[in-house]
Amino acid sequence: MNTICQYLVEHAISKEKEDIRKNLTLVRFNFEASVYMDSYLADSLATVTTIDPEFARKNWARIATKLLAKAKYVRSVAFAPNNVITLVYPEKGNERAIGFDFRTQPEQLKTVLIAKERQGVFIAGPVNLVQGGIGLIARYPIFSDSPLNTNYWGTVSVVMDYEKLLNETGLTRFQGANIALRKQVLPDETSQVFYGEDTIFDQPDIQYPIQLPSGIWQLAAKFDIDNHQQIQRINNIALVIGWLTTLLIYAMMILFYRHYKHTHNAALEDELTQLPNRRFMINLLNKLITEGSNNATFTLLNIDLNGFKQVNDELGHEAGDELLKHIAKLLVSETSPYGTVARFGGDEFLILLRNISDASQIEALITQLRETIEASYLSWGETQIIPSLSIGFAMFEGQITTVKQLLSNADKSMYAHKRRARNKKAS
Repeated sequence: MNTICQYLVEHAISKEKEDIRKNLTLVRFNFEASVYMDSYLADSLATVTTIDPEFARKNWARIATKLLAKAKYVRSVAFAPNNVITLVYPEKGNERAIGFDFRTQPEQLKTVLIAKERQGVFIAGPVNLVQGGIGLIARYPIFSDSPLNTNYWGTVSVVMDYEKLLNETGLTRFQGANIALRKQVLPDETSQVFYGEDTIFDQPDIQYPIQLPSGIWQLAAKFDIDNHQQIQRINNIALVIGWLTTLLIYAMMILFYRHYKHTHNAALEDELTQLPNRRFMINLLNKLITEGSNNATFTLLNIDLNGFKQVNDELGHEAGDELLKHIAKLLVSETSPYGTVARFGGDEFLILLRNISDASQIEALITQLRETIEASYLSWGETQIIPSLSIGFAMFEGQITTVKQLLSNADKSMYAHKRRARNKKAS
């Protein structure tokens, strides 16, 4: 009986540890995807500023409002020509940041200069903010002579809510293990643990890299299940009723597996539209680009729903949700034979078109897709909601690139289309 009991308990503990590993992997993906998502959205603000700083300054509130509406963790954005913050959004609650000169704060200036040297985004923090609170800050260097990047203009800073990010990605409430995070602060400094205890990194049971836009952080965990009530309960039942405990263990294993499958599926599916979500698409793109798919060719469409905020404001969020589901069904119907449709977030969708890389064919397909969908209105009460799409694209033909670059290219193409449509309408 003791041997059976020991086997059952050890088996249950092993299963519990495996579930902890899987759940921690999910938490890591949630953290990575959240930072990438908001960094990617903020990259469009940096792009607009690079193209026309004066336009960005004059339209600051409108551009920043749209960014904050789409981002999940961004709490504020700052506009800093010559490394002095002149504009911040929202201004309320962030008044102390206006006029802040990075050169008066050496630690923050270091991160600005690193972004300048790299000519790309750098994630700084967590830091204590001059306006209060703790944040992760994405620094975007702006050059007035892009793509030469020899004439530095200043920086755009995007502040993400550090505590909200930890809470909602599951790090602070993770069960079954003690967690710690560390990063390489600066090239000439040693790694620093900024969440959890330093000792967790001495002999961790689990250690994963966290891939971020500007580098790699490390996540480590030590199991903490010695006093787990579930394991104790299994042990007590096994001592008393023997084989009945075996049946209970198997039942629990099935429940754990079903819970994992449900959690895994939910993590890859958009709840509203039932489409694959951003994480699914990023994983798929990574696989096509990096996992031996040397002969893969595809085109990535970036689709933005014009006027979506107006629908929400005038007709309510229920109408906005129905419009998103309406657009999702149409996109799937129009591209299902050769495309994979995903909801990227907010009012943005991605479509991956396999084995399609002819520009003229893509343009024709985009025209047909836009015309078909814009002709398919949604009835909401006595109102007919007529969809309007902006569509950009990026092609992959085996070149050396990254998922981030492909997404950025498609996003820039989409914004270029949006500007052309706006200018045409104005004329």
